[in-house]
Amino acid sequence: MNKKILNVLLVVVFLSTSFTVYSNSNKEKKTENSKEMASEVVELNYWTWFPNQEQMEETITAFESANPGIKIKMNVMESSTFQQKIPLALSTGEDIDIVGVQPSEFATGIQDYLTDLNQIMPKAVGSNWADGYSKKILEKGKTLTGNKLKFITILNSGSMIGFYNAALLKELGKEVPKTIDEYEDVANALYAKYPDKLAGVFAGLDAWVDDEMMLTILGQQGDYYNKWIYENASLDSQEYIDALNGLKEFFDRGIFSKDIMDLGYGDASETFANGNALVYYMGSWEAPFLSSKLRSKNGIKLEDVGAMALPVVQDGGVPTIRSYMDCGLGIVNSSKKQDAAAKFVAFCSTGDGVSILSKQFVGTPGMESFDMDQSLLTSDSARKGWDTLIYLMNNATADRKNESSFGSAVQGPAVQEVILGTKTAEEVVVKMQKEWTSGNY
Repeated sequence: MNKKILNVLLVVVFLSTSFTVYSNSNKEKKTENSKEMASEVVELNYWTWFPNQEQMEETITAFESANPGIKIKMNVMESSTFQQKIPLALSTGEDIDIVGVQPSEFATGIQDYLTDLNQIMPKAVGSNWADGYSKKILEKGKTLTGNKLKFITILNSGSMIGFYNAALLKELGKEVPKTIDEYEDVANALYAKYPDKLAGVFAGLDAWVDDEMMLTILGQQGDYYNKWIYENASLDSQEYIDALNGLKEFFDRGIFSKDIMDLGYGDASETFANGNALVYYMGSWEAPFLSSKLRSKNGIKLEDVGAMALPVVQDGGVPTIRSYMDCGLGIVNSSKKQDAAAKFVAFCSTGDGVSILSKQFVGTPGMESFDMDQSLLTSDSARKGWDTLIYLMNNATADRKNESSFGSAVQGPAVQEVILGTKTAEEVVVKMQKEWTSGNY
């Protein structure tokens, strides 16, 4: 064979072999790089009861976009189920990185499983991570967890807020009632024109809601609730008797119908959403009613909604609610991904996630200064309602630090008995105090 032809063939074979080796090597490198990139994605397991998946969706999407190496896997449970499962899950080493923290005895009970944020956050996200956050809320949270920052609040809440049908109130030619006398006048005008509508609605079937309503009236006269919860003041007191009778007075005057005592949470909310009640009393987490955008999204056809305090019953009382930390975030001690978890906690509590989550109107943030996106509040009633809600949250006479089991099992049913007339206020406060000191709660 001609030497020139042989040399050409050898070169071709060499180049072909080299290309194949290079190609295979390149493929291997690409595969290795893909595996390496996949291994760099950190998945954080976040367990909570609130906010729900839909309410957190935009916040999580924004976080993952800003932190492409981190993914959030959210597990949302009903509140009572969450309270039961989390302590067991933490004690058995379940794979949880971030946990929703209820700022109550629940926080105290799980504190040993949570990392001190003052230790992890500065290293993970910077020493100034909490700048602009309310020092008062930070300190209040620490009182529940051995004076260490084991969680940070992302949402605060208050109850009971009155969300009112502003268009209907305007149609009646009435102003927002501030006292029970003014409310009776509004109710009479409503019933004269619309006998089938309700002047006020709440979930009377749910004992915890009745408890909340009574405690709101208790707060109108001062901070006796705080004296009970923090200083061991007695439930068998004139203050509690007056609060129980004050709530009953709304029924005695015909402002509230006893029919609402058969309504559960969903029924009460639907009654208002359908335009069949002038005012709906529930916690600040129902503030989405103020936003025309969110009402439209949820198929609620109310034209205009505002927010008000429950009208004052006794002379000298003040319009008020009870407010407190509602939902916190903690980082689990056993998590192997604490730095990534710290980034998410900072994003939701002091970072860009604050304004995103706030657009859901499910609570107020813990920042010292915060302005709601005014494009979501499209009427004077909505804007004034939001300002009223914030004012009430910031000037509450008592903490909403609920004794949930006691309220649902003892205090709420006692309120129901007084409303329905089967027991007097004087009778039930004796029973309430006896149960409270029984050691069962």
